[in-house]
Amino acid sequence: MIWLIARREIAERLRGRLTRVITLVMVVVVVAGVVLPGAIKSHAKPARIGLVGKAAQALMQPLTRAAAASHMSISLSALSSAAAVRSRIDAKQLDASLTVSAGGARIEVRQSLASNLRLLLQTALNDASITARLKAQKLPVGEVVADLQPAQLHVVALKPQPAEQGARITMAIFVALLMYVTLAMYGMAVASGVAQEKTSRTAEVLLAIVRPWQLMVGKVAGIGATALGQLALTAVAGVVANAFARSANLPSSLWALFPAFLLYFLLGFVLYAFAFAAAGAVISRQEELQAVTLPITMPLIIGYVLVFLAFGSANSPWLKVLSWLPPLSASLMPARIALGHVAAWEIPLTIVLMVTSIYAVIRLSSRVYAGALIRGGGRLSRAEMLALARGRDGAEPLRR
Repeated sequence: MIWLIARREIAERLRGRLTRVITLVMVVVVVAGVVLPGAIKSHAKPARIGLVGKAAQALMQPLTRAAAASHMSISLSALSSAAAVRSRIDAKQLDASLTVSAGGARIEVRQSLASNLRLLLQTALNDASITARLKAQKLPVGEVVADLQPAQLHVVALKPQPAEQGARITMAIFVALLMYVTLAMYGMAVASGVAQEKTSRTAEVLLAIVRPWQLMVGKVAGIGATALGQLALTAVAGVVANAFARSANLPSSLWALFPAFLLYFLLGFVLYAFAFAAAGAVISRQEELQAVTLPITMPLIIGYVLVFLAFGSANSPWLKVLSWLPPLSASLMPARIALGHVAAWEIPLTIVLMVTSIYAVIRLSSRVYAGALIRGGGRLSRAEMLALARGRDGAEPLRR
């Protein structure tokens, strides 16, 4: 019977236009987020520099060497007159012009000179000036320049960052955002579906042939399967897009993150979905849904915000303790795993805590759900919900 209810939920959502639109939007957003940064980076224009006169044009080689050393992309143009340079700068065809005379060098720009471009031009001018002076003194240029090379500098990090730290942070943000959006969205889908069946009195018809717990479990399972399918499609689209665009350097531990993310998503979804189902059963009008589900949504928002604090203090005791709390584990633990700051014993600990919390939430939610689903009148008060959760006030038990 549960399978029939779950299949009904899956079929209804796959037939609905909203599910297809949301799936398409998620795939497009993820693919765009992967492809666009690489496309923008690959189409970055080189710095365009006009060299006016023979003295400036003699700096082509020093400028090219300095640009290669600083990993900058430049485009050099040899020009004869300052007037032609200014017209091209006004037309935004050049970023800067360089004129070298006995009194020094002159750089002209349209509005301002970028700091990296200023450093590049200064380095090339210094190189050319030293070389000219050595030649004037008839000194061996190659030997002197070699002696002027900077000494070897070895950097030793006392507290080195884990390998691929940038890619790990990107993955942590992506996982946290995806977890927050999916849990909130599909949790609300559970609450909305329950509320719609109650307000339209469809639940009364269904309860004539199925038990309350079967209806609740089937609804959660059907919506959860739909959510998992959308997540899988989105993740595959993102990985395939990155394989072609090579926009982001994915951490080598990516494939180990997938099982952890999947596990915590399933545990988090079950934990929140049953709470959302009970919330949807206590309202009398669809307009009340947002207010009733706000206390359930708040831990998701808090968990998402705390992920950003984990970047600088992932090993802080207070953050570890918060990540063990079941309402926050679904968001914080995958992010901490992505950052590489989780001890091996923390994963089974949080799983046990979440499973225990799921059992408690199912028991409480099922009582509220069974007692409130067919009850008419206005929205249930907190006292009435507590009475139902305790099995009082004539609430129908989960098993019958």
